[in-house]
Amino acid sequence: MRAILVLACIAGLARADAYAPQSRVEYLGTALHVLRGLGVEGRKAFDGELHAAVRARCRGAEPATSCLVEVARAVCGGQRARCAAADVVLANEHAASDLIDEPTRMRLVRASSDYHAAINAELWKKYALLAAELALFDGAGDEAARIDRFCVEREQQVHRCEAGAKACVPNVAWQRCAAGLVWFVAGRTK
Repeated sequence: MRAILVLACIAGLARADAYAPQSRVEYLGTALHVLRGLGVEGRKAFDGELHAAVRARCRGAEPATSCLVEVARAVCGGQRARCAAADVVLANEHAASDLIDEPTRMRLVRASSDYHAAINAELWKKYALLAAELALFDGAGDEAARIDRFCVEREQQVHRCEAGAKACVPNVAWQRCAAGLVWFVAGRTK
């Protein structure tokens, strides 16, 4: 729920509009366009900038969502398109606890000199699995529409993963599914 609140607040969308399918698709399409336009190094820099700003300003901040919104607005400079991309990055940053099991996170803490980069690499693997599911998904429309519809339908199904399963993505909310796929697709194409 936090991600959709961030989405609505950062972009300045009215709440009802943020939930409408067409608004979601347009928003995802905008984020895809911006993230692709940044290129590999630009995406990495944008992610790093948001991560550093959140770490510096939001530790212990209450409520955390309002701090995330403030940071994202500062980084995206009020530009709606950059704010859509910022929302994707922040949703992904907070997806780690849902998508990566605790033993893996603890291993990364112990073994990685750059925990954020290590977590991003693990998340990339999960997003690749979601992208494989998306490729098999029977949905029409452009990339943003397919991502939206896939994540809506996937959220309504139960996805249980056995302990230690490497090729399984558990239930995730639409926001995390969509943000992960937008990040992956933007990083893999064009």
